Amino acid sequence: MVLIVEFELSSDRLPLTDVAAAAPSVVLRVDDILVSERNRPVLVLWAESETFESLETALEASERTTHSVLGTTEQRRLYRVELAERTPPIYTEFIRLDTAPVDARITPSGWQARTRFSDRQALAQFYESCTEHDISFRLDRVFEATPDTDDEYGLTQKQRETLIAAHEAGYFAVPRTCSLAEIGEQLDVSAPSVSERLRRALDRLVRHTVRLDEHG
Repeated sequence: MVLIVEFELSSDRLPLTDVAAAAPSVVLRVDDILVSERNRPVLVLWAESETFESLETALEASERTTHSVLGTTEQRRLYRVELAERTPPIYTEFIRLDTAPVDARITPSGWQARTRFSDRQALAQFYESCTEHDISFRLDRVFEATPDTDDEYGLTQKQRETLIAAHEAGYFAVPRTCSLAEIGEQLDVSAPSVSERLRRALDRLVRHTVRLDEHG
């Protein structure tokens, strides 16, 4: 059993908040956190916007980062951003407490995150560390996850399997090209069971994606 914790950290000392403030129309989402050859934290992040001019200007002007573009589409760019600071204190706490980030969004005021904690004691220690470093911590939601639900969106294996089967069969297409009964035959379950799995899966997807974004 682990805890999935959704929270906000507020501080102008958090990485890239100055960049987010200079480019408020750009959505910044952390895809991965690495360590460079110089032993400095590296953020791999997606930027979503209709234009990237303000973001590029902010990154070029920042004395706290160096960056490169790893990939681009019409409205998305994948950046590799290396932090000048060797190890931000809050990053050290993430490592010490064996947390596992699931999702994070960088805003002008701080970070919105969904993270796995081993237990409530680890969460309490992280909160205390934030207080010691003058970082405001706001808890949005906590829920317990078992091995069969501990995925990025809180889905069970059966819910994920049913969603994928429904999508591939055209259940969500317009017009719809399959029925619940046909999906049930593929999964060897009844049509009512398929309906229940889909409703529960969609409910969890909304709570773990759209509702998290609404906090921003």
